[in-house]
Amino acid sequence: MGVAGTLSCKQCSYSQNVFLGIGFRYIDLNSILEWYEQEEGRQHIRDFMSKEDTTFECYDGLYVCEQCKYLLNRVFFELKLGNYVYTNRYECPRCNTQMPTKPPLDEVKSGMLDCPACRETKLEMHFNNMDWD
Repeated sequence: MGVAGTLSCKQCSYSQNVFLGIGFRYIDLNSILEWYEQEEGRQHIRDFMSKEDTTFECYDGLYVCEQCKYLLNRVFFELKLGNYVYTNRYECPRCNTQMPTKPPLDEVKSGMLDCPACRETKLEMHFNNMDWD
């Protein structure tokens, strides 16, 4: 199950609701294909879903732009078959640089995220008791 929460800054008015983790529709490639939006990833799913050795990782994560610290709450999806690896990618909506390949789960869990607005303090995280999906 995924968790929902809010990131907020005491220094400025920054606040963002986030959804992290997995849901029931993230556990097999047939289900992921139903809702996955990026066409390139959808094609890779179609090509590799019937192959027995295909493995994948899929969850909602929080990408942190290395350039401007923008926080992007999106799906991480990685598909592997032998030496072939497909990983979805995002551009930062604020500065147009490439986001990191994988969301930094440790930074999110440890509360070490810088405020992307004022960049003067760490964000506070308040996770609700709500599970999504």
